[in-house]
Amino acid sequence: MELFSLTSSAANSLPLALLLLLPILFWSKLQRGEPVDQPPAWMMRQAGRYMAIYRKLAERYPSFRVRSETADLIVEISLQPWEAFRPDGVIIFSDILTPLPAFGVPFDIEEVRGPVIQSPIRSEEDLKKLHPIDLEKLQFVGESLKILRKEVGEQAAVLGFVGAPWTIATYIVEGGTTRTYTTRKSMCHTATHLLRRLLSHLTSAIAEYIVYQVAELIAYKYSIRGAANCRPICGTSGLSLISMRL
Repeated sequence: MELFSLTSSAANSLPLALLLLLPILFWSKLQRGEPVDQPPAWMMRQAGRYMAIYRKLAERYPSFRVRSETADLIVEISLQPWEAFRPDGVIIFSDILTPLPAFGVPFDIEEVRGPVIQSPIRSEEDLKKLHPIDLEKLQFVGESLKILRKEVGEQAAVLGFVGAPWTIATYIVEGGTTRTYTTRKSMCHTATHLLRRLLSHLTSAIAEYIVYQVAELIAYKYSIRGAANCRPICGTSGLSLISMRL
């Protein structure tokens, strides 16, 4: 099965100069909505976690937040799949909750429980804790993207990463990971105005975060699991690409 465009026999027969231009031409066509010979391929963080080289690094740095909020480690981890397989894109090693402290929502990641938000947003008073996103607190993201762009040159696209407001809102109101979405479902009916205000704040914050990343593309993670009764508020789910070449 041919997965990565730069390892095909056709690509290997091309002159080096043209070969180096392929990723640029490929992503440019993709961003314009033009047909391409094959879908682009890159490895998400969830895939990279299963690489032995990543697991060894995680043993040395057991804190996920340290790994995802330290520029040198972000770059090293982001490049691991690219150095091994040379896919079409390099996605920054990050998490959808990474920007939360920058707009007033501190969180921890526990080994067993996963993300934990000690003070969920569930009332008008809670909303007052939020503030405009402080991008100074996310300098490690911008620095990592600049280094990644320099490392891969024109051989691959560099992808930023954000979570959608609806997905992030779920963590913020539930206080962490959930299988039932009880609080969010309840708020859809009993606190619609509150939920809309939260989503509005998150939309503004994430929009600024996207612009700040100034990558060629942004991987935009969103999910509406358990949201069948909230359709007036939410949209669809999946992973989208947002072009940053305006």
